[in-house]
Amino acid sequence: MAPNTTTRTATHARPPARSRSRLFGDAPPQRLGDGQKVLDAVETAPAAPQKITRRKPPKRRKLLDRFGWYEPRPEGAWSTTRQAEALNLAISRRSVRHQGPVTGLNRISNDLVITDPFELYGTDISNINVCVVGDIGKGKSSLIKTASCWRQLIFGRQVVVMDKKRQGTEGEYSIFARTLGVESVRFKTGGGGARLNLLDPAITTGGEHAGGLDGVTPAGQEALVIAVLADTMERPLSTAEKSAVGRALALVNEEAAATGREPVLEDLARRLVEPQPGDGDYFGDRWAQRSLEWGYEAGLALLRLVDRDLKGLVDAPTSPEVRAALEHPFAHFDISALPTEGPALRVVMTVINTWLANLLAARSSLSRQTILIVEEGWHVAEGSTGRVFRSNMKLSRGLGLSTVSAFHHPSDMSKDSPARALMQEAGIVFLFAQERYDDARETAEMYHLPPGSVEIIMGLGQGECLVKIGSADPILMEHVRSPEEIALTDTDTAVKGPRSA
Repeated sequence: MAPNTTTRTATHARPPARSRSRLFGDAPPQRLGDGQKVLDAVETAPAAPQKITRRKPPKRRKLLDRFGWYEPRPEGAWSTTRQAEALNLAISRRSVRHQGPVTGLNRISNDLVITDPFELYGTDISNINVCVVGDIGKGKSSLIKTASCWRQLIFGRQVVVMDKKRQGTEGEYSIFARTLGVESVRFKTGGGGARLNLLDPAITTGGEHAGGLDGVTPAGQEALVIAVLADTMERPLSTAEKSAVGRALALVNEEAAATGREPVLEDLARRLVEPQPGDGDYFGDRWAQRSLEWGYEAGLALLRLVDRDLKGLVDAPTSPEVRAALEHPFAHFDISALPTEGPALRVVMTVINTWLANLLAARSSLSRQTILIVEEGWHVAEGSTGRVFRSNMKLSRGLGLSTVSAFHHPSDMSKDSPARALMQEAGIVFLFAQERYDDARETAEMYHLPPGSVEIIMGLGQGECLVKIGSADPILMEHVRSPEEIALTDTDTAVKGPRSA
């Protein structure tokens, strides 16, 4: 029975002819007596090359090809942010923007970051004002001095600086003025420095200019004087007082023009305190006599400013060096010697801003581009003079004036603070590190940053910042400086001493 069993097994396992031919090649079929002969034949037979038959690819139809029938489906796969980090370099796309000066590098994609307000206007932003927020020593000044000052001069734009930050015996931007061969315009309390007349003829009474564009009307002399009086008297002026100030201002300007000289603040103060009999005729017979007393308190307040707080600053004809400053692309107004307390600093900064806005309004039809740098922005944000400053900023598009301001601690400002409004109205915002959690949280809420931004702001290093351009998501940027710019922006000499050669 054993041989029969073996034979049946071998016969049952016999491969078909095609398989046998593939195994043994062209050898003739052999008789298989038992299973052992089959195994021996397989082991001793030479291997034959296998013939592979390839199928032709299906023919693509033109109609289906036109509608993308044969293309891979664009549906993505589920993943996590940790897993997708490795795909960033494969899917990131280089920015195609190349107009304007470079500000820094994108820390995620290593792209160049361009934050020029004039180049971004109309596509990314509708407001050309810039705001910089962060703690002291995090790189705010270096960014402003390079991106908003030094590099802008290459593009033929005019840069005007109100320099409040002290470095030694002068303002921080004095090194830029010396490098460019420009004379710094320095203001000093009590006289001895430059003067900018608050009633300069360049500042028209109502802010209107014949050579400007329609609707571009900055604050004029009347609005500026009323704002200064409101801050000095610590109360808003009544309607009668405003009327008296406006009438006296018109009379003083007419008399000065007739004699060929500039009106000054003392002329207005004397006219309010000692009005002439005919000054009240403008208000009619019934009020002519009583109107002579409406401006008495306002006149006394102006006399006090002329004799004390504003003496030698805005109470005399404008100095020639002030007018000559705007003839150069870089104008440096050094106000670092003015005291922080009192109205002098705020009034001088507001007068400079209003004077500049009126000059730009007169030539607004020429479409000149100007940048005004105010690093200590909180000085001009408060009070009635602050409202004048902010109203001038709203005309930035018509004036071609981009105001760059810097702030420190947002959490110290109330929800209705004018400084907070000034910060929120900027089209481009640079957010540097904040060490206090309250400041970082307030910054994230103010600019509606995505979740996790508070931790990012607190963890930023020196020279790193979040850049928010318009309504787009913030960009993590590293500010980049050349060796020459590093030397120009070094403000640590007073602490560390001069560098050794």
